[in-house]
Amino acid sequence: MHRSVRIRSSSCLAALSLALLGASLAGCYDPNNVSFDYIKGNLSPEMDGLSETSYDIQRSLAVNQDQTLRMFWRDLGVIWLMDQPSMLSPYYVISTNGQPR
Repeated sequence: MHRSVRIRSSSCLAALSLALLGASLAGCYDPNNVSFDYIKGNLSPEMDGLSETSYDIQRSLAVNQDQTLRMFWRDLGVIWLMDQPSMLSPYYVISTNGQPR
């Protein structure tokens, strides 16, 4: 038997044993465990905040970021005086941005 064949077979054996070890360790976790110690160890398994799951928190952060960016663009319009038509024209200019004056 050549040396490269032995190295290849031993590395395959090591990879297989690691895969089996990982599968056996993952099998120990039972999500349906209703023992007292399991429940006592994690009283609120789905909650990340006081009243929110991780998805609720992510959704809230996304909504806040969206509102902040929209307010930022509105503020830029106010800073650059581009939020409403110019009042210097002698003719009435219709506001097209939907904001009342």
